[in-house]
Amino acid sequence: MRAALRSLELLPSDPGLRRFAAANLVNTVGSGLYLTGSALFFTRVIGLSSGQVALGLGTATAVGLALMVVCGKLADRVGAKPVYLGLLLLQAAAMTGYVFVDGVTGFMVVAVISGVADRGISGTVGALIHVVAPPAERLTARAQLRTATNVGLGCGTLLAGIALSLGTPTAYRALILGNALLFLVAAALVSRVPARAPLKRGGSVGDVPAARTPRPLRDRGYLAVTAANGLLSLHVSTLSFALPLWVVTRTSAPAWSVSLLVLVNTVLVVLLQVRAGRSAATLPAAVRQARRAGLLLALSCGLMFLTAHLPGAAVVAVLLLWAVVFTLGELAQSSSGFYFGFELAPDTAQGAYQSVFALGPGIMRSLAPGLLSLVVLDHGSAGWLWLGALFTVAGVLTAACARRAGHRLTADPADPTDPADPADASTPVDPADAVRPVGVPTATGSAA
Repeated sequence: MRAALRSLELLPSDPGLRRFAAANLVNTVGSGLYLTGSALFFTRVIGLSSGQVALGLGTATAVGLALMVVCGKLADRVGAKPVYLGLLLLQAAAMTGYVFVDGVTGFMVVAVISGVADRGISGTVGALIHVVAPPAERLTARAQLRTATNVGLGCGTLLAGIALSLGTPTAYRALILGNALLFLVAAALVSRVPARAPLKRGGSVGDVPAARTPRPLRDRGYLAVTAANGLLSLHVSTLSFALPLWVVTRTSAPAWSVSLLVLVNTVLVVLLQVRAGRSAATLPAAVRQARRAGLLLALSCGLMFLTAHLPGAAVVAVLLLWAVVFTLGELAQSSSGFYFGFELAPDTAQGAYQSVFALGPGIMRSLAPGLLSLVVLDHGSAGWLWLGALFTVAGVLTAACARRAGHRLTADPADPTDPADPADASTPVDPADAVRPVGVPTATGSAA
């Protein structure tokens, strides 16, 4: 089995990365359990209304997004591994806490704790990969972890089906506690992953001028890429939110075709994500992939436009073609995003920069249901053409912003941020600690 996975390049070659991939797989199996059964647990076992659940989870996401950068900065200061471990343990505690909740107040408190841990994990995973993976393997490792995520979510969803078929309060509680247990197992695996200490910022040697502490919220180039990539990541909610509602309510396709489309998407991501990641290993290649992502996602919207006007057999065939084109666009977006998140950020502030970069998709995911309802579900098939235009613009914007940010780093690798106060420039620093963004050419022309 392991030989087959290696032949498909689904397992990292580095032993530490393999252990991290195993932890990620375990973690996402738990996520599959939770995502499949949590809504029913909250309403049928705790007794909350759907409005109370939506309010609690929405509040939790908002607080988590607000604190993502704090988690990232903490990872830069004390190390990505201990912060990531702490967040896994916090999630385990939150999942256990859900089982003891008996009202809306307790639910809100636990949901916010879980939301902070969830967004913190999302924002610091890139920083942990940065200190675990050899530099040449970071992008491939990120792609392999995304593959493991898809496999884990699929396995968790299948396991959750057992509890859903039973439909008892005990079965629903078992789903939530199973997720808590898997967070603990993931934490145990991560604790054995070797990780480098965070790079130091500061210090002084004689009269050497300082390299200012990188500040992602003042790095306009990085923020522009973050915002544009966040808009392009709207495809995530297109698959999970707009697709099932559109297929069931606006087409003649059978309801089971939704599961078939998600399965095709999952299998293609598992098989092609690593290859797609390697096709975006340089700035020019990643820029091309971002543009290609926008065009492919726009083409998929054009195919979805046709589905409202076709009979049953034809619409299923078009939907299958949609799944292939859409997934190729998704792979192009994710692979270019991996490059931009890592390589446009300085080594000494990966935690802060990665957490800011994760804000783009995070904010888009919270806005997407309303946006997709307004653009697509409320305006019929023509709405897909508007969505396709949005994806095209997002791809072009992402590519343009990334090219500009990358050129700026090449021109001034020591300071990616906006000009700072004179006080910042007066603090001396060890030349060995000077900030140089990952992947920016050195004096010999090679890339780190």
